Amino acid sequence: MANIILEVKSVSKSFGGVHALSQVSLELGKGQILSVVGENGAGKSTLMKIVAGALSADSGELFFEGAPLKLHSPLDASRIGISIVYQEPNIFSDMSVLENLFSGMELTSRSGALRWKTMYEDACRALQRVNLDGDILHLAMNELSIGNQQLVLIARGIFRNCKVLILDEPTSILSYAESERLFEIIRSLKDQGVSILYISHRIPEILRISDDIIVLRDGKVTGLLKPGESDEQKIVTAMSGRDFNTDIFRSRDYASNDVALKVDSLGNAKFYEDISFELRPGQILGLYGLVGSGRSEIARAIFGELPAEQGRIFVNGSEVSGEGINQMIDRGVFYLPEDRGSQGLFSGHAIRDNMSVVFLNKLSNALGFLHLKEEKNAVQAGVDQYSIKINSMEDAINSLSGGNQQKVLFCRWLVENPAILILDEPTRGIDVKTKSEIHQYIMELAARGVAILLISSDLPEVMGLADDILVMHKGKIQKHFSHDAINEEGILKNALGLQEESPALARV
Repeated sequence: MANIILEVKSVSKSFGGVHALSQVSLELGKGQILSVVGENGAGKSTLMKIVAGALSADSGELFFEGAPLKLHSPLDASRIGISIVYQEPNIFSDMSVLENLFSGMELTSRSGALRWKTMYEDACRALQRVNLDGDILHLAMNELSIGNQQLVLIARGIFRNCKVLILDEPTSILSYAESERLFEIIRSLKDQGVSILYISHRIPEILRISDDIIVLRDGKVTGLLKPGESDEQKIVTAMSGRDFNTDIFRSRDYASNDVALKVDSLGNAKFYEDISFELRPGQILGLYGLVGSGRSEIARAIFGELPAEQGRIFVNGSEVSGEGINQMIDRGVFYLPEDRGSQGLFSGHAIRDNMSVVFLNKLSNALGFLHLKEEKNAVQAGVDQYSIKINSMEDAINSLSGGNQQKVLFCRWLVENPAILILDEPTRGIDVKTKSEIHQYIMELAARGVAILLISSDLPEVMGLADDILVMHKGKIQKHFSHDAINEEGILKNALGLQEESPALARV
């Protein structure tokens, strides 16, 4: 017991009639990396919030360094050395990086004046640990990329006498290089005796960095695994309680179909240049690249949200360059955004509202009055078809697990039949089972003749689903791979800019 820094003993937590945790126990050793895996809704985030002081358990006990632990807020946890970095960056977007680093724990003199110089020096040292430059300290947080925002929060978590660091899906919005830097940081912290609770749905990285793996299913601990004795399939089976097939690619005959989407020499000086490709009904075209390569900005340009400065866009033969979001939706072009929290969902609003909001005009009469029965029927049909776990469609969207929130966002665009569906990181931060289900939905849509542009940082996902893959590097299409010629090493080398770029036009 002398080496145990944190003990969770028989902790339970319910929300209404939903049992999020039931008699959960675990022990975390000093300098140990303990990964917690499970499907969305298994209770992982609830458990971490209890350890971090953001939630209180209904029953059970916590012990820290051998003594009973009573937390009333995350600030209490931070003061004793427990820090958490959440999956979605929790920031003050209009405040500076420096202010975000010290928010709630500002350094003051005896007179109460802020010690800006000392905070600046401490902040520089903190950023160095995550390979960020002190020059960004004066910038507002919203001027940083999402990946760099996450690294700032990690820096905040580890420089304040941190003894236990909780990382909830830390790599889901990081680039390959940023993720590798994070793994170096984790190894360094472990060597310094810092204990880490690590949540991720990316099983290869779990196997790579963990000392032990604890499995949650339906709010209960169902297993403790050793990485050296486990593989991906064993972990997936432990999480879900059953085997399921992850190989779902099915070839389709779409080559003779007319072009649904044509992008010709699209350019935006800040994000991308000379982007050209064609997409046909029934085809899944993957767009792969590291974070910051311009993929999402291209998707937003096609959807009419972030207009390109150069080039043209055609939908079913008609030029749509310069058209806005509403016009694109009317043409059957739908877009599932990268960040469901800030770009997709209306937090606090009902599940019903979130699912039907895009098509309210089609669910209303000539006077603008909503046909409530039609709306509810459409929402219920989506809930049933896509197995979304809800108590009531009137519950707030943020009462759902991340995977079910993503299903709601996915289903939103299927209330009507899409012609072209742009999916930007459709499975980011969701569990393996839900991910497999969404993959199946994507394949079914393609079989029905929907043209799909799939943007993902998850290389196995793109390789497993796409008929063709365009690899991007620094705003340019580097190379085109057909499904039969997919080469993981080649894709990665092109994404990293280690291969010469091929001609920009990708007529696939």
